[in-house]
Amino acid sequence: MTETQEAQDPIKESAAAESATTGTEHASPQPGLVALWVLSASAVLSLAGVVFSLYRLTGMADGLDDTGVMLLANSLFSPIIVAAFAGAVAGVVTPRLLRGPQRAMTALGFTVIGLAAGAVAYTSFAVDASIALVLALVLLGSAVVGGLFALPRRSVTVVAGLSATLLLLGLMFARGLFESATSVSLFSDPLDQYGALGRTLPFIAGLACGVCAFLYLRKKKAGVKLLGHLLAGAIPGAIWLVSTVIAQIGVEVLLGVGLDEVSPLDNAFLALSFQWQYNGSMTAMFAGAFCAVLAFGLLLPKTAKPKAANRS
Repeated sequence: MTETQEAQDPIKESAAAESATTGTEHASPQPGLVALWVLSASAVLSLAGVVFSLYRLTGMADGLDDTGVMLLANSLFSPIIVAAFAGAVAGVVTPRLLRGPQRAMTALGFTVIGLAAGAVAYTSFAVDASIALVLALVLLGSAVVGGLFALPRRSVTVVAGLSATLLLLGLMFARGLFESATSVSLFSDPLDQYGALGRTLPFIAGLACGVCAFLYLRKKKAGVKLLGHLLAGAIPGAIWLVSTVIAQIGVEVLLGVGLDEVSPLDNAFLALSFQWQYNGSMTAMFAGAFCAVLAFGLLLPKTAKPKAANRS
């Protein structure tokens, strides 16, 4: 009996260790259902709305003429950044809905949403098969690249960053509404004589995103360290940056397929627009990461250090 008990002791210790490990994993904070529902609904509605708006703006029953192709090229950034956001959201939500390896379910989520966006875009512009194919592949690629932001295992950090990204998209949408209702351009360097608004507004947007990410992590009491706050604050600007890269590639391919020649004025306008997008995205990424890290250092309560044991 003594030998049997001794043999069973290591098994009990191993089981206890596994139980403690499992309990620790289950105790780690997870994204709330409300946040996931809000992000999912926002991603689906914004993606459907932006593709529909793109079709209403440029769609023609007999196919796109040169003016329509240029309008499509100038308007391509909005569906790209929304598709990247939707891909990231699908990558986070799918592992919560389906059982299986987290990375595999994440890949399944952003691939499905990318294929759906590409199919809708291709159907909308099917009268121009080559342009429709380019647009479908661009949206598919945007969703896949955006879904890569959902790969970190600490999903609460990713959801904090995506919540801040939703705020960034809301600010961009509000800017568009304001510019369409007035003659003032707030977010465009070509019409900003001194470049002050073009530099300041992305910085302010980045600060707002950093505060949003920090507040979400603080509310969840996630125990996320400095690196997690840095990642969450930088995600909105990073999504903006990669969307700009994809948009520049997509515009070049689209113009190569749809136009025989691009005027120097259109080339200059596109170059200036992309220059501002790069500057704005990097400014927002830096400001968001800086604000989240600064808030982590200044606003989170410090843990009390254990007192040293008295020497006898």
